[in-house]
Amino acid sequence: MLHSAAQVLFESTDSPAVLNDPTNVDWLSVVHAVDGQSYELLARRYYIALYHLRKQHQRPDLPGTIFVEAQGKQQALQGMLDVVDERKANNKDGLTEGSTEVFVDAGPNKSDASLPDVLVDFSKLLPPLSSILAGPGRPPCDALCMMRAFLAAPLLGVGDDPTSVHKLLHSNPTFARACDFLGGVALKQTDELTSRKLPSLSVCEEFNEVMTRYGLWHLARLEQVHHNLESGVVEKEDTLVFDTTHLEANSHCANVVPLDAKVEEGKKPKHRKVPRMRKNCDCGKHKWESCEHPWSPTDQGVAVVVKGPTRIYWAHKSSLVSFGNSENPIDVRVLQYAAQADGKTLVPHLELLDRDFADVVAGVQYILVDDAYRENRDAVSRFGQQARLIVPVHGKKSKAELAAAFDGINRFTPAGVPICEAGHSFQMRGRDIRNERFSWAAPDGDQAQPVCKDCPMAGNCVKQGERRHIRVARKDFPQIDWDHPQHFARDRARYQKRTGVERAIKRLKVDLRGENLTARDSHRVQAHLDRRLLILHLLLSAEAQEANIAHAA
Repeated sequence: MLHSAAQVLFESTDSPAVLNDPTNVDWLSVVHAVDGQSYELLARRYYIALYHLRKQHQRPDLPGTIFVEAQGKQQALQGMLDVVDERKANNKDGLTEGSTEVFVDAGPNKSDASLPDVLVDFSKLLPPLSSILAGPGRPPCDALCMMRAFLAAPLLGVGDDPTSVHKLLHSNPTFARACDFLGGVALKQTDELTSRKLPSLSVCEEFNEVMTRYGLWHLARLEQVHHNLESGVVEKEDTLVFDTTHLEANSHCANVVPLDAKVEEGKKPKHRKVPRMRKNCDCGKHKWESCEHPWSPTDQGVAVVVKGPTRIYWAHKSSLVSFGNSENPIDVRVLQYAAQADGKTLVPHLELLDRDFADVVAGVQYILVDDAYRENRDAVSRFGQQARLIVPVHGKKSKAELAAAFDGINRFTPAGVPICEAGHSFQMRGRDIRNERFSWAAPDGDQAQPVCKDCPMAGNCVKQGERRHIRVARKDFPQIDWDHPQHFARDRARYQKRTGVERAIKRLKVDLRGENLTARDSHRVQAHLDRRLLILHLLLSAEAQEANIAHAA
């Protein structure tokens, strides 16, 4: 028997059950937070930047774009390898220590003479919206509506790239209306200067491009972090924690054999990995080998990032900073070259923090980092309250004869901690300044009594009292910081806060889907992370407001 089904036509309306569902609280709070004077000013800057971009006949290259003059693609890859080798040489010689050489400048290209003053200097007064959008022509899509959509999309489990946002707006009417769009066929209201009609894919792409090229995502997140710091949503601390993290690239690498590579008989030559190359001209891909235009990488800033013996990635790299206790990131910067050593990023990042968050850096006393930053011990003292760098002990194997010189001591760990014959780790109790020796003592047991008291081996090592004490020469353990020994209880407790930055990284990369790159070039990766940091601080601000309302009630 054949069955027929008639189409059911219905009109979707916002259901209070959907908007009041606790699972939608997060993205709705972000949508409602994108409002107020600061975002109104940001929208004005967007319209000025949009007009400036549309006036240009061809989109200019992003700042810092690498160009290679070569006859063909293979020569272009060899030229790119020369650029990579030059970068490595500069890093080794210490020629890339400034913040502008290490990190991406997220702002607009200030070398463009046609750039409006309000985009060169964000502190300048903006003209009113009526004068910006006055005149004939089709009105632009409302910037605040678009911003709400891009920021709330990751909280609904989709990406924040233009394609994903466009699909979400056109497939979820509740979400579109929450962002203040009026519908697919809505006309401009008589009292409005912008259009709230559902945007096309090209409009979404143009919006994200303008926000990225002119540093407006970066500006928005700086202002939101400033607001949270000044209002007490995020409490300022005297301890900063730094670390780097990688983001796997949305591109592929090319393999190049260096011209001076030595080939062993019976073995394949060792190749190097560089970005693939392309041309940005209008000649067409089939003429790239013969046209005169320069080559450029398909993904600026990407490189091989080594995180461990078996963890090697083709990725971008960023440096992130958080406070010691809050575990919330306050700043993230993308490196211009992902293969840059971690230790070379600390001082440039502190310089940028001192420029953008001077009040935070002014109160810094301690900087917690891992062992890769060890060489910055003296360089960080010029920041804050003569900030002190706290790093773990750099392990160094000790000689067996050293432990044999002490009765009852089995060995010394690479960190310099004595281990007795019973397997107990000793605790550092102090220093003998005059004789330059470290003082160690056996720990307490479960009953707050020395472990030596009930130890069957105590007769061989405890000569007097109930606890074994030893003193070791400073020169035998150069890995321990003499001025601030890492094994003191207060320094151990302080350094344990360093792992908080790993949870801060997780919030951006995992919780907010920041590890999934849909764009290329380090500038766009910076905008990608700026959006994640902005979303996080909008959520923190909304949570604090709800807590204040509940407390007042």
